[in-house]
Amino acid sequence: MKRGTLVLMCLAGLLVFLGVLVLYLPASWLSGLLPPTVKCAGLGGSAWNGECLGLEIQGSRLGDARWNMASGEAFTGHARGDVTLSGAMLNARADVDVGFRGGGELRDVSATFPLDPAFIAQFPRDQRGSIIAEFQRVVLADGPSLQSLLGTIELQDFRQVGAHPLELGSYQLTFDGTPARNGMLVGQLRDLGGPFMLTGTVKLTAPNHYLVEGYITGRTAQAEGLVREITLGAPPDASGRSAFSFEGSL
Repeated sequence: MKRGTLVLMCLAGLLVFLGVLVLYLPASWLSGLLPPTVKCAGLGGSAWNGECLGLEIQGSRLGDARWNMASGEAFTGHARGDVTLSGAMLNARADVDVGFRGGGELRDVSATFPLDPAFIAQFPRDQRGSIIAEFQRVVLADGPSLQSLLGTIELQDFRQVGAHPLELGSYQLTFDGTPARNGMLVGQLRDLGGPFMLTGTVKLTAPNHYLVEGYITGRTAQAEGLVREITLGAPPDASGRSAFSFEGSL
C-alpha cells in the first residue's frame, strides 16, 4: 500500500472517530465545563440528548433539566432542539435554535414559578405571587443579549404577607416583537384587576438595567392612600392618575 493512501485512510479513520465522539459525547464529560454557580446532582445521556438531574443555580434548586438536540447541527455551529425544566416549583420549556456564540432564537417559551424566597432566595421575603411567562419568540444577539421579545409575562395574585397582609392585584407585561432600539426593549404594562388601576412601560437596557414608569390610581380608598405614599404625596393629574417611576438592575 502506498504511503499516501495509508495516510488518507488514517485521516479518514480519525475524522470518523472524532465525528462519532462529537455526536455521542457523554453528558457527564461536560460537568467540568459548568460554571461554579451551576451544579447537577447527576448528568446522564449525551451532550445532545441528555439530562441534568437536580439542577442548582446560585444555590436555588430548579428541578430536572432535559434536552433533545439535533446532533448533526453540531457541525454547523448551531444547537437546535428543545429544552424542558421541571421541578416542584418550576415548569419551563423552549424550542432552541442558537449558535455556539449565543445568538439565535428561542420559540414557544413558557415558564411558571412562584414569587417566593423558598424558590429563589433573592425574591422579597414579604411578597408572594405567581409568575407566568409565554413568549412566542425570543431573539438573541451574539453574546448573548436580548434583541427582541414577542409575548407576555404575568404576575398573578400579587400580595404582601406577614404582619400586614395586603392584596396587590395582578399585572401583565407585553412585548410586541419590535427589535431593540439603541439596545432598549420596551414592554407595555397594565393591571389585570385588583386594588390598583395601572398603565405604563418597562424599558430594558443591556446588559441588565430596567426602568418602570407609568400611571397608577387606587380603586379603593385604602389603595388610593397607598398611592399617595408611593408617589410621596404628589397630586394626581386632571384624570385622577398619579405618575410613578423606578429603576434598577437585575
